[in-house]
Amino acid sequence: MLTRKIAAGIFYLALLGLIYALRDKLLPWLDNLAPGSWPIILFISAVLAMVPVIPFMVVSGILGIKYGIWGGGAMSVVASTLAAVLTYWIFAAGDRANYNPGTRHRLEIWNEHVQQRTFLFVLIGRMLPFIPAALINGYAGWFKLSFIQYVSATILGKIPTMLVFAYVGVSAVSGSQYWLPILLIYAVFLSVVYLIYSRLFPNVRGTLRVDNE
Repeated sequence: MLTRKIAAGIFYLALLGLIYALRDKLLPWLDNLAPGSWPIILFISAVLAMVPVIPFMVVSGILGIKYGIWGGGAMSVVASTLAAVLTYWIFAAGDRANYNPGTRHRLEIWNEHVQQRTFLFVLIGRMLPFIPAALINGYAGWFKLSFIQYVSATILGKIPTMLVFAYVGVSAVSGSQYWLPILLIYAVFLSVVYLIYSRLFPNVRGTLRVDNE
């Protein structure tokens, strides 16, 4: 188990370093690939979604330009879901880390809160683009959240965000100005989602303070 954990860590760090080193070349290459090369485009998009180097909204915008709103949005959802599954498996390869008693106690409180609402935690987290997808992927795998709920929530949560990113990419190329009201509506939508998220997953400091007294 320790060997698997070390191997998984080395693989992810190597992938992170590779994407970072090639970050200036990957997007132009992806943009120049013919739409018929969709298996390669899907593979590269999934790899880019696995590490927090290149914002995936840029990748989704390129896919929207290549395949249109619906085709690009669908491919973005598939690529980001594949990335989520692969990252989950990588981080789930090893045992959980050992923490000092105080840290363990705080994490157990938070994890218990998340375990009871895994689907909602992942679903709402996916809808908030300022929460790094790699953080959710790694957390879910490391603490072995329910895989079925994790994948289901990932697919549903990615759909609105990826469609908006694909639409913005298409509108930017066509010169359409309709993406401005779409972004405003989406911003309101995200605000509502964030309020729900903050209510369902409040900061655990209050819980810790009461528990420690």
